[in-house]
Amino acid sequence: MTLDINEARAALARPLAEAQGLPGYYYGAEFYEVEQRDLFPRGWAAVAVGARIPRPGDMLPVNLAGWPLLLVRQTDGQVAVFHNMCRHRALLLVPTPCAGEKSIRCPWHAWRYGLDGKLLATPEIGGARIGDAAGFDKSELGLVPVRVGRWLDYIFVNIDGKAPAFADYIAPLDRLLANYRLAELKPAMAFDDVYKGNWKIVTESGIEDYHLPFGHPQLNAHLMRNSTPHVDYPVFGIGTNTDGFAAEKAEQRAWNAELIDIPPHDETVSRILFSLNVFPTGTILVTSDHLALGVHLPDGADRTKVSVDLYTHADAATSPGYANGRKRVLDMWAGVLPQDAAFIEGAMATMKVRDAAGIKTRFAPYWEAAVHGFQSRVLEAIR
Repeated sequence: MTLDINEARAALARPLAEAQGLPGYYYGAEFYEVEQRDLFPRGWAAVAVGARIPRPGDMLPVNLAGWPLLLVRQTDGQVAVFHNMCRHRALLLVPTPCAGEKSIRCPWHAWRYGLDGKLLATPEIGGARIGDAAGFDKSELGLVPVRVGRWLDYIFVNIDGKAPAFADYIAPLDRLLANYRLAELKPAMAFDDVYKGNWKIVTESGIEDYHLPFGHPQLNAHLMRNSTPHVDYPVFGIGTNTDGFAAEKAEQRAWNAELIDIPPHDETVSRILFSLNVFPTGTILVTSDHLALGVHLPDGADRTKVSVDLYTHADAATSPGYANGRKRVLDMWAGVLPQDAAFIEGAMATMKVRDAAGIKTRFAPYWEAAVHGFQSRVLEAIR
């Protein structure tokens, strides 16, 4: 079954109270193939955070919607990204994370590359114990690099190399979060999970707080729940307008936070709780006392790998005095993720038949401007 993309665009373009969401087809295997070709390679996409490869020689393989990539921490501390394929027979070079390596070695025929991607050795290519061959130029066969962008600890890639400048892409996010001294935060905790659902449903579930009191009652959402949409490419998300992060109003701090508040540049500016999608794969949560940098990597049309890295004030990241506070944050996340899994799987369960049944999804006008903006951006990215 195929659906007219112009018809879907027109349905989304109606006023929010009348707009119709993406049909089920757009969460299935056929449209996922379109996204693999037209969406993920052509723009910037968050794929990991630097905290996952902290030291020179650390390597992290990731897969962005079928594109195998290798993230490598260089000797100068910078991060390089390569297509994770040997230049000989295109074997997947590094299948699992590794640390402190001096080079990259293909397990099949032992071709060896430097951390900078240069081809260093081709054992026995010219015969037994002969590492060179006439007319064979190693300098032309280094690993193929991928364009990289960095924001805070996020690592972004642009696979086709043709996206606008990274500074332009990330500028709306810089402006939105300008009052938070986020660069001072340190990695404190991290975890990974897998959702049995399309990456778009996973993202949509994280950028609306309509469902919070029904799906996550333990969060005390009534203390902070509001919806002020920030719909600006590349950011699609919600912000809760509240000044309840101040110490004298501790009863309104998100999830009864116990860590040190994220420092602002200007104390007179009202604090805002943000839950944001950095299109397409990044998800940011800014709370009173911690920052969460999430990555939603599509692993097929019906599976999404989720990583979440939590950052706190440096003193709260490792100090024994804040151990209980860190545990409380982890317990909160450990409770929320399984709850969301049920909603994501439930939405996926109807994906193949909802269109035939004539079920057209809708938006809650007050709460879901960010979801509407995200879905619109998906269709805009398809050429």
